[in-house]
Amino acid sequence: MSENKKGQIDSAKVVIQEVFSDFWFNIPAYQRSYVWGKDEISELIDDVNYASEHSPEGQYFLGSMVLRKQTKSADGVSFEEFELLDGQQRLTTLYLILASIRDRVTDADLKAMCRECLYQKKNKYRNIPERNRIVYLIRDNVGEFVERFVKPDDGTSSADIATFENSKNLSLANMAKGLRTIRECFDDNARFADAVVFDNFVKYLFNNALFIYVSTEDLDDAFRLFTILNDRGMPLTHSDILKARNLGALATLADESKWAEYWEDTEGELGRDEFDRFLSYVRTIYVKDKAREGLLKEFDLRIYGATPPLLTLGTNTFEAVKAYKTAYDEAILFNPLHPSLGHEYRNRITAMLKGLPSTDWIPPVLAWYRKFGTKNLLELITLIDNKFSADWIVQLTPTQRIQNMNDVLKAIAQWNSVDEVLASPTFAYERNQLLNQLDGSIYGRRFAKYILLRLENLYFNHSSLLNLPDELSVEHILPQTPSPTSYWSQAFTPVQQDEWRHRLGNLMLLSRRKNTSLGNLNFSDKKQRYFQGNVETLPNSVRVLTLPDFDLPTLKSRHDELLKRLHNSY
Repeated sequence: MSENKKGQIDSAKVVIQEVFSDFWFNIPAYQRSYVWGKDEISELIDDVNYASEHSPEGQYFLGSMVLRKQTKSADGVSFEEFELLDGQQRLTTLYLILASIRDRVTDADLKAMCRECLYQKKNKYRNIPERNRIVYLIRDNVGEFVERFVKPDDGTSSADIATFENSKNLSLANMAKGLRTIRECFDDNARFADAVVFDNFVKYLFNNALFIYVSTEDLDDAFRLFTILNDRGMPLTHSDILKARNLGALATLADESKWAEYWEDTEGELGRDEFDRFLSYVRTIYVKDKAREGLLKEFDLRIYGATPPLLTLGTNTFEAVKAYKTAYDEAILFNPLHPSLGHEYRNRITAMLKGLPSTDWIPPVLAWYRKFGTKNLLELITLIDNKFSADWIVQLTPTQRIQNMNDVLKAIAQWNSVDEVLASPTFAYERNQLLNQLDGSIYGRRFAKYILLRLENLYFNHSSLLNLPDELSVEHILPQTPSPTSYWSQAFTPVQQDEWRHRLGNLMLLSRRKNTSLGNLNFSDKKQRYFQGNVETLPNSVRVLTLPDFDLPTLKSRHDELLKRLHNSY
């Protein structure tokens, strides 16, 4: 390996015997669990075995490793250790394979070679400390599993390994299953017909199978390299990298373990993408401005790099994330719903999540919840819903809508009483322009479904949860293109059809996809065959079933009533 100075990048190809003799690795806490299964492990063994038989003088490329070089010490001896950002699955699999080879063969030299690949034995007379080739800092007690089944001779043959195959700890379960898969592959006569074939496989694995590694001392550079080079598997997310930076700022291993576990549990609960989105909410709450860069740069430049910093790395960041996650759970996900918040609040949030074009309104809700708790929260939600939806309907740009929500955040931060915040002019909107839009042709506009969802919520009595179906479609009562001989063409002239076809009074929600063949039925048949059975949980749509007929006076009356209900809600 070449000398690697701070800021420089070291890169080379290394065969397996060099990987497991010249390098010491740690699997950092931000890495994911070991997830390789039978297919991946058996395919790796088969590919290496095939290459050893058909191209014994060639090389087999295992993949890349992205490393961060660090200087460590043990028992007073300094040495280089490499934090592994990419390549964990393959490297761990090879670690298990080497232990399995050691326990399978009788050749003393090969056994000794495998032992040296797995760990360094202590020799106090030569000032050599004992240390494992790979140190697992990830959760799931992997270190204990290695000490019990990988490190000692005949450990991979232990019958106790099977007891871990159904473990709730993902790494332990997959490592236990992996050892069984490796053993089954090695015992398969179709793969390894005799000792010579297996011996050739082992020699080829050590001398011809190789990684390409890229190493730097700078963590940011290492993550950039990972992003550039990784074109397979499950890439690290912004949350992974943000976690790593904050874990590195903690003072104790106990804190590191505690917060890493919390972070992983939260990401597992929300999912990768949703967790990154949640972190963007936290960013917005602190910065109160539109994001100009990616999430990591936003934290670096505008939170950690602010003067003074809005948050500091380490415990301060983790506690802030936890506090806003609690707010997110209770105020948005209802997990649990605070006892002081009733069905009306929950139904309003559900309709907003389902109908509004984005979630840029969530950060002000979280900021309020953390500052004021549930006090006047329904009133705040009503103001935010009105402001955000009105800005959208009157066609403000996304940037303007985001900025207006950031102004709400600033008001929440500025005022110390709920009354001052709720009286803020930041909630004002163009009401007359809004009402004109709602009175016109709205079908085909993005906000049409939201307005109909809002009406369902307004007509609900909130004695229980409003059960909104996953699939909703906007349906015309008077069909878009009725037959000239149909009931509809008798009840509405062509001019009347053109005037009312796409307006609010002629629209309703259905819990099904459109069916144009049924949509042209006359009103009584349409109610029974098309609407009935698809509106039970939609109180405003159910009201259509009570109409004896649907002619122009009925349509106008319905339109005026719905419009008035919306006027009052805004």
